[in-house]
Amino acid sequence: MEHYEKGEEDEASLQDEQICVNDNKGGWVTLPFIIGSMMGLTLAATSWYANIVVYAMKKYNIKDISAAQFHNVVGAGVNFFPILAAILADSLFGSYSVVLVSSFVSLLGAIMFTLTSAIPTLRPPPCTNTTSSCNNPPSSLEYAFLYATLAISMVGFGGTRFVIGALGADQFKTPEQQRVFFNWFIFAIEASSVIGFTAVIYLQDKGKWTLSFGLSAAVNAVAIALFLFGSRFYRLVVPQGSPFISIARVLVASFRKGDRVAGEKVGDDYFYGTSKLKMLHGSPTSSLRFFNRAALIKRCRDHQESKPLKKSWTLCTVEEVEDLKKLIKALPIWSGGILLNTISGVGASLVILQALAMDRTLGTRHFKLPAASILVFPLLCGSIALCFLDRVLYPLWKTTLGRPLSPLKRVGNGYFLTFLSMISFALVENKRRRLHDHVLNNTNNNYMMISVLWLILPLGLLGVSSSFYFPAELAFFYQELPKSLRSTAASLASLHMAVGYYLSTVFISSVQRRTSWLPDDINQGRLDQVYWTLAIIGAINFGYFLLCAKLYKYTNNESAENQIIVSE
Repeated sequence: MEHYEKGEEDEASLQDEQICVNDNKGGWVTLPFIIGSMMGLTLAATSWYANIVVYAMKKYNIKDISAAQFHNVVGAGVNFFPILAAILADSLFGSYSVVLVSSFVSLLGAIMFTLTSAIPTLRPPPCTNTTSSCNNPPSSLEYAFLYATLAISMVGFGGTRFVIGALGADQFKTPEQQRVFFNWFIFAIEASSVIGFTAVIYLQDKGKWTLSFGLSAAVNAVAIALFLFGSRFYRLVVPQGSPFISIARVLVASFRKGDRVAGEKVGDDYFYGTSKLKMLHGSPTSSLRFFNRAALIKRCRDHQESKPLKKSWTLCTVEEVEDLKKLIKALPIWSGGILLNTISGVGASLVILQALAMDRTLGTRHFKLPAASILVFPLLCGSIALCFLDRVLYPLWKTTLGRPLSPLKRVGNGYFLTFLSMISFALVENKRRRLHDHVLNNTNNNYMMISVLWLILPLGLLGVSSSFYFPAELAFFYQELPKSLRSTAASLASLHMAVGYYLSTVFISSVQRRTSWLPDDINQGRLDQVYWTLAIIGAINFGYFLLCAKLYKYTNNESAENQIIVSE
């Protein structure tokens, strides 16, 4: 590990102070405003996001599998827009402005959803049945308004989802305070999501769509008011320019100097930086030596080592070169999450169709679990597992073995549990299908339908898997990515979630075109074969991750032994 002189540390601290305005503000007084507004915004978004499949089927007469695709498209959007919002926040406008504007966009989306439910002319006439013979599909204009509503809602939700977390972390100056804040932040998201997946969806299942969307718009408005009321307490960070510009400069400079030797020095012709630059940033590493060219400087007679150097598209600092290398090294680990989220996305969208075809009666015959509410079980199981892992398993592991469980090992556990969840989905679907065929052959009624509670096991495995890999993945990115990218680490994690959801759509479309496994009536298809295919993909992806983790060399020599544990 490199050590810097005290003067250099003071200089770094001074730079940190210079990028903050009203530095005397912030602290725990801001917590109720940021956490409260985040809960309101999440609850407002959950009211349309959680039940979009059922809404598309019941109100827009969209067939089952096509409606399931809405879940993947929306999931991709709400996970793709955070990276764009983070870039805008870090580069140009700051977190506060991006959150505020996105909150109003989210409010507009909630109002538009209320209009789609309240105004009959914005929807096709209702079908008299729910079979594929319905002849009332949406018109082009109705589709256009629905898609515009979805787009605006996704931009609003995505723009606040992770940026408000960065704004909250900016209010605290010590890592310990930031870790406590993130615990509250995660709790706020999960608690509001649970309310959305239960109480709000219960209203929608009773046909009160307009009321539920109207309430979500009101909650969104309250969240904006709460966020604005806390403005006088916030500590704001001045945007410092996009770190991606530095990455692009290194790439361009490396290729423009492609004819130069990438060694540290060749006679007196080329050398790395000034002596001051070497003192602050050190010499480039030997890995990915091609990019070292970006920091090469040709010695000229009139050049003085003490002369300050200016960054350009032909000259970069050694630190910028090393930052790009860190990002490239982490990309294989990052890429494994794409297929992981593809598998989860397909499972989360198709499980609603499974729930619709199962017995959802709980307790008495008067209460029936809304189909979309089945997705509350991954949240509950994940929350319980996260507390157990954070407070029991991880500390016990560290006490027993003398070192914490590394982030990559935790991520690997999540991959394996996702693979097991697909096997569980396949087994449950196989049981459901066999029982359905038995009832059909015996001309019986729905009394013999399999209970929806059978889905708790595979959904619970999905929730526990996320409690392993998602926090660990954030810790890994925070630790290994360049400092200039740490503020967008969470958004980078959400990016492969977005790509994964888009691939979920491609996967389902491909299965529909090339097989008979996914007809509009899943009772006539082979959904279990889809899950077995996902299990095979999950096994291959797990092997790929193990290979990448085995080959990965930590940037810090002590990183493998001293990992970040969030609550420690």
